[in-house]
Amino acid sequence: MKASRLLLASIIACLLIFGSVSPAAAKQPKRGCPPPFEGPLTFTELLADFPPPPEIPLDDILAALDSFDANDDGLLCVFGLPGDEINAIDNVANVPD
Repeated sequence: MKASRLLLASIIACLLIFGSVSPAAAKQPKRGCPPPFEGPLTFTELLADFPPPPEIPLDDILAALDSFDANDDGLLCVFGLPGDEINAIDNVANVPD
């Protein structure tokens, strides 16, 4: 009798614990950029702020930028590097409030 009560109590405890924790209760990330990245910027804004070398075709540049845009919203975060290079990441990040 004691074993069945103990088993029932442990099952109820597990249900209470796992029932209260769910992915839906997790805080969704803001659509922002972590410091020190700028943005989020559209591809047009990004190309205006960080002009690419003229010898690279625009279609190639847009394809490269699109490869970083994991959520397909057309926004990226950008960090300017020395010279004319940039570091681009997608705009969904866990940004502190």
